[in-house]
Amino acid sequence: MADGQAALERIDQLFAAARIAHEVIWDLHRRLVVAGRADEDARELLADVTRIATVDMPAAAAEVRRLAALWSEQDVLDPAGAVVTGRALAAEAQCAEALLADMRARQNEVAAEFRRRLADAGG
Repeated sequence: MADGQAALERIDQLFAAARIAHEVIWDLHRRLVVAGRADEDARELLADVTRIATVDMPAAAAEVRRLAALWSEQDVLDPAGAVVTGRALAAEAQCAEALLADMRARQNEVAAEFRRRLADAGG
C-alpha cells in the first residue's frame, strides 16, 4: 500500500495546489473586473476553472478515495483483500493523478491568460 499511499498524498497535493490556484484566478478575475476588462470570455474562463476545482477534480478522485477507504477497512479486517485493493488503489491513483495534473495545467493556462489581460490593461 506504500505506492497507493504515496499516490494519495500526491493527489492531495494536487488538490491543495488547485485550491490555491483557484483563489489566485478568482483574484485575477476580480482585478480584471476593476480594470473594466472582464468580458464574457473572462467570465466563461472563470466558470471553467471553477468547475474544474469544484466538480471535475473531486469526480476524478472519487474512486481513489473510495478505494482508499476500503483499503483502510480491509487492512484491519481482511488483509488478503487489502492486498488486492491496494493494487487497484495504486492503479486508479495513477490514472487520476494524470487527469488531475491536466486539470491543474488548465488552471495555469487561465491564470496566464488573465495575467496577460491585466498587463495589457496596464495593471
